[in-house]
Order: sequence, then structure tokens, then C-alpha cells
Amino acid sequence: MNRKTRQKKIWILTAAAVVILAVGTGGYFRYAKGPEKNGTGNTAEEGGQTSRAETTAERRAVTEEEKALIESQTGVTVAEDGTVQVDVGAIQEEEESMGVSREKAAELIISELGDGSEIESMNVREAQDKYYWAARAIQGDEARQVWIDAETGETFINQKE
Repeated sequence: MNRKTRQKKIWILTAAAVVILAVGTGGYFRYAKGPEKNGTGNTAEEGGQTSRAETTAERRAVTEEEKALIESQTGVTVAEDGTVQVDVGAIQEEEESMGVSREKAAELIISELGDGSEIESMNVREAQDKYYWAARAIQGDEARQVWIDAETGETFINQKE
């Protein structure tokens, strides 16, 4: 095969790969990451951000137990219509009042699990009259739950989910 023919085939394969990548990326963003639909099939936008709009038929009553559990979290309240409101400032205040900062807790958790571990989520929780940094982390191919005492930095829980 001569050089021009080989170059032409390489260009055609490259162009085909670019088209496949573009179509795949477009499909991913359209179906996997697209705006959520409300009950009418239309998207709902509030404040420039796409959010899930509930219709009256989709809502269900929140029991008093559920309301109490939800509101036991710092900065979280449930309105009469069942919507949940979050006061981010109250959450930040609580986190900043801990003896061990969020960053330090993250470092402790990563050192507990080892290099290559990643924290998926972390928040402050109260249990047994103490505050803990509760984290869901990935170590290798398994998910783990690790709780660090928010005052001393000692590990309270380290278990596989």
C-alpha cells in the first residue's frame, strides 16, 4: 500500500472516530445529564438552575416522624407544604465550630483508608451525644463509611457498606 493511500485511510478513520465521539458525547449530555422533567414533560427552571418541579399529584404528605427526622439536621426545616428548606449558613457555622475542620477530617479519613481513596460525601452528624464527621468513601472497588470524632479526630466507625 502506498503512502498516500495509507494517509487517506488514517484521515478517514480519524474523522470517523471524531464523529462517533461527538455523537456519543451529545447523547450522553442529552439523556444522562439533561434537565429533569416535571409531571407535564416540560423542564422547570428556577433562578437559572434546572430543578425538578413537583405537581400536586406527585407530592405526598410528610409524617410527623419523617418531619422530626429531617429537621433533626442542622439548618434543615420542613414547610407546611412538605418542601424542605436548607439554611447553608447554619450548616457552615456548625461545621466551623468543630474542633477538627472538614479539611483535617478529610485528611484523617484518607490516611485511615490509604492512598488512592476518595471521599464521595461528608457531613457533621450527632450520635451518642457527640459530633462526628461522617463520610462515605471509596477504597479500591468498595464503598466504606468512616466516622471521625469532630473534637478529637479519632476514628469512631470504619466499615464496609
